[in-house]
Amino acid sequence: MHEIEQTLDSREVADMVEKEHKTLLRDLRRYITQFNQCNLAPVEFFTESTYKDAKGETRPCYLITKKGCEFIAHKLTGTKGTIFTARYINRFHEMQDILSKKEVKPELPWFIRRFRGKYIMLFRDFKSLTGVEISGNYTAWARSDKLQGGLDYNGWAWYTTVNKEKFLKEYGFEYGDEEKCMMYLYPHGIRKSLEIYKRESGRKLNQEVYDMIMNGLESIQLPKKEIAVMKPEPITINKEYGNNLPLQIKIIVEKEAVM
Repeated sequence: MHEIEQTLDSREVADMVEKEHKTLLRDLRRYITQFNQCNLAPVEFFTESTYKDAKGETRPCYLITKKGCEFIAHKLTGTKGTIFTARYINRFHEMQDILSKKEVKPELPWFIRRFRGKYIMLFRDFKSLTGVEISGNYTAWARSDKLQGGLDYNGWAWYTTVNKEKFLKEYGFEYGDEEKCMMYLYPHGIRKSLEIYKRESGRKLNQEVYDMIMNGLESIQLPKKEIAVMKPEPITINKEYGNNLPLQIKIIVEKEAVM
């Protein structure tokens, strides 16, 4: 994609060098013939393409790389060569700036983590922001409107089996010292946890905290398959002692100050 986008249409180059397009095409074809005779790869300089004119008819053109523009510049002399060089350099810098802006990912808030290819929020981070502790044991919920394991939350590995230095290097955050395993919420589970707290307690979270969490969720660019999750993932709590262990999740209010 970068190679395609970082080329100039021969019509634009013709304007830059103050030539008719058909004249530039004739020159380019001559250069390509000479390249082929010397076993040089013309595609590194010029690539055949087409465009549709005002009548809707297909016309030939070339996509010219930066290297191709340099080659054309060497064929020009005096002021014309200097002006063309300045123009094509500016154009390629503009395109590179556009590409760089497209590739810059928005910075995520500290409590939104990236783990095993998905966005998550650790239970401990949810608690530190809201004062609400999400805890559980190995019994399933009786009510379907509660958090569902594998869909709203998950767990990973006993803390005693984790190489924490390697974990930090790989994922960019501390594993922590959970009593059993590292528990985390998926984006859908974060929203659902807030809804459950509001519904079950009848209280409101601190508005600033609520807005911070919701803004953090909005900053996540989720793939479509991550937005519309159809099947829950297995609970991968402990590979040694068995997966798919059901969890019970309950919300405990601890901090009155943030309500």
